[in-house]
Amino acid sequence: MSFDREQIEARLALDLIASADMPQIAQDALEAGFDGPATVRLAILEHPTYFEVAEVFPRVVKELGLAQVTTGEAALRLAKEIAREILRKGDDPLQHVRAFESLWIRSKYAKEIRTLGTLYDDVWIAQSMGRSDQEIRDSVTSALRTFAK
Repeated sequence: MSFDREQIEARLALDLIASADMPQIAQDALEAGFDGPATVRLAILEHPTYFEVAEVFPRVVKELGLAQVTTGEAALRLAKEIAREILRKGDDPLQHVRAFESLWIRSKYAKEIRTLGTLYDDVWIAQSMGRSDQEIRDSVTSALRTFAK
């Protein structure tokens, strides 16, 4: 994984990064040209505990210039990235509606991603009204395109 500051800030805001994943983030940051004693210290940890990461992480945040973002902004960043990836790969969007719902719930129902967070319900309603899977798929794809802009 490459170092993407905005995605890391978003994942941190939504508590989506485990302590065990922190060294890889530090290693990616070092490969991207960031440097600092705390980042190096984090990068060399093997199977770190929460406490080992917590001890050094505030300094890593400063060294990497990470900002604290709201859960709404974090959810928006991640939802846009997921939507773009689905569209780029040509994946079946119906296979991903639960991911958006889960992200919406994790963000405490952030208004920024409400349209994607309720896609599962929209799909269920459309199915109960007799719409074809292709019509529903096209509708969800259109929503993703609109959102991903």
